[in-house]
Amino acid sequence: MDANPVRVELELDGVPSAVRNLVETLEAAGHPSFVVGGGVRDLLCGRRPGDFDVATAAPAETLLTLFPRAIPIGLKHGTVMLPTVDGPVDVTSFRSGSRVEDDLAHRDFTINAMAWHPIRRELIDPHDGQGDLTKGRLRAVRDADARFAEDPLRALRGIRLAAELELEVPETLLGAMRRAAPALVSVARERIRYELKSVLLSARVAAGLHLLRAAGLETTLAPGVRDDAADVVAALPAELELRLAGWLRGTRCTSILRNLRFSRRTTQAVERLLRWHPIEAGVDPSRDAHVRRHLKRVGRDRVAGLLALRRAELSHDAAGTADDLAALVAGIARVEAAGRVALQRQDLAIDGRQVMETLGQGPGPHVGRALSWLTDHVLEEPSLNTPQCLRQLLASFATEQKKSGGQSA
Repeated sequence: MDANPVRVELELDGVPSAVRNLVETLEAAGHPSFVVGGGVRDLLCGRRPGDFDVATAAPAETLLTLFPRAIPIGLKHGTVMLPTVDGPVDVTSFRSGSRVEDDLAHRDFTINAMAWHPIRRELIDPHDGQGDLTKGRLRAVRDADARFAEDPLRALRGIRLAAELELEVPETLLGAMRRAAPALVSVARERIRYELKSVLLSARVAAGLHLLRAAGLETTLAPGVRDDAADVVAALPAELELRLAGWLRGTRCTSILRNLRFSRRTTQAVERLLRWHPIEAGVDPSRDAHVRRHLKRVGRDRVAGLLALRRAELSHDAAGTADDLAALVAGIARVEAAGRVALQRQDLAIDGRQVMETLGQGPGPHVGRALSWLTDHVLEEPSLNTPQCLRQLLASFATEQKKSGGQSA
């Protein structure tokens, strides 16, 4: 099949003019060049490509000479990045041999192993990637084990592609993914994180996570994930922190997220969500003061996510009951209907400057203590959150501080 590559005349539009001009320049210099990879695949699927890659017979040194603005981002692999008016384009020398067919033979999946010549309007598809797209099937180029041995990340990328493009993954390919799973430990965490985020934010996230487990990759990346995780995540909004929390319930989430090099902000957001999950635990929803204190501990900005997480979980837990959650939701609605609650210092009707004026003292740690003390009282009785009442309460605060030996000012 490779000796006689299939060349098909095809009206494949959508390649930006800057990319066409790039190919023309390389061809004029005597270097056969083609648009390859995901950009060709997406155009055939009717999707708008996120970027375009070009494969060329020109060596990387020649590319740097032809395009002085090119940035060497991977000279070891013969890759330079060329800024264009249509966005950055990665240009890579053929992986092996002097023909594009040799390059395509070492790509990961048949749907990514097609080349398009935008000048001659010619599609080169030696591994029937177009046919696999039509059939909705993911298939490795030649031998899957060999392709995954070249780059173990390809196993995870296959899961992402299958989820995004609604492709069937044959058992033979799943088997090769399982054999490749242990080698993921050698892959840069940042590359793994990119593919995993794409799966988690996919519209077909349940299918992606089910495949991740079937391929044996989930255990390698996140040991201890619950059996219902895929369905719970699919019931959540496409927000990364929330879906990570849904996926990692019951695991050592901090260790997993750090190992995958997620940002500190993301890791802490997931930690805090799971710290207060399930949101209805440990609160008496019949007592408004308890509800207000719980909202303060949880944080107003996390309530919606925690409620969504618990609802998603209960919808797939035959033994669970939604009664306690419904009671808490009713309690929150009741508290909110009574007016805005001062959950934090900044919600109080007076600020630090006014505290100092009332106490007749300057800045110091006593100001923060006073604001926290006032917040606690307002949580018990929201009607106290007026400038007049809070100033009156500060007199009691000063008295308490003196009795306890503290410094009110």
